[in-house]
Amino acid sequence: MEIRVLKYFLAVAREGNITKAAEMLHITQPTLSRQLMQLEDELGVALFVRGKRKIVLTDTGMLLKRRAEEIVNLSEKTELEISHQDDEVSGEIVLACGITEATKTMGKYIKSFKQLYPHVTFRVHNGNSDFIVESIDNGLVDIGFVLEPINLEKLNYLKMNTPEIWGILMKKDAPLAQKEYITVSDLINVPLINTSRVETQNQFKSWIGEDNYKKLNFVAVSELTTTASILVSNDIGYAIVIEGSIQHAVNDELCFRPFYPKLITSSLIVWKKYQSFGLTLSKFIDFISKEIKENS
Repeated sequence: MEIRVLKYFLAVAREGNITKAAEMLHITQPTLSRQLMQLEDELGVALFVRGKRKIVLTDTGMLLKRRAEEIVNLSEKTELEISHQDDEVSGEIVLACGITEATKTMGKYIKSFKQLYPHVTFRVHNGNSDFIVESIDNGLVDIGFVLEPINLEKLNYLKMNTPEIWGILMKKDAPLAQKEYITVSDLINVPLINTSRVETQNQFKSWIGEDNYKKLNFVAVSELTTTASILVSNDIGYAIVIEGSIQHAVNDELCFRPFYPKLITSSLIVWKKYQSFGLTLSKFIDFISKEIKENS
């Protein structure tokens, strides 16, 4: 299959009409029809159901459309990167993160990178790790800062050096606030606000033990620590959070106490596998990779 023919196929798939597609591609209708028939002969399948006024994709045609879009996009990005190797590093990088210790490090990366390449801008989205991975998969985000555990099947990643420490966010006048750390037994008879991610819930369940987990009293679930802190302030319960997420939640009213034994996870920097990046994004990935290695 030639890239040129795949572009012809995609044009027809979008227009649903060979005449309109031929006009858009600036080729004759017979030439386009012949190219499509040759493609079907090459693959040995029917890609279109041809009607009098409109043609539609078969199931096989729909599959090829998805793959052809990826192939054509990759080809165009590769051509762009090769032809612009000497271009100025500029443009926009789209990041996504939660509020963690790693977020502080992300800010340092952005500052240092912009000192090297002042014409680069950053757009930052916020959400939990599941939202970030979905956004990367859909092409809405270039790079994400996420918490383990995470499914890395479709992702490349760098492991950050900053540990993320789990514990409890509570009111300063709560009985458990008098403790230096929170043990398993402390959690049995108190109202708890759980995290929303199933992977994180399973990690916590492994730490506390299956039998003890069944004894816990979960009164609410929260995706973000900012929301959890509001629930804590309103005496809903004690929130399970990571220490790095509470920098804006801890105040004169709230405090954080870590678990003992410690429950620690890691932050990862992730981006989509098998995806060709432009010069600017490639430079940024190389930059943060070097920073992590130098500070390990």
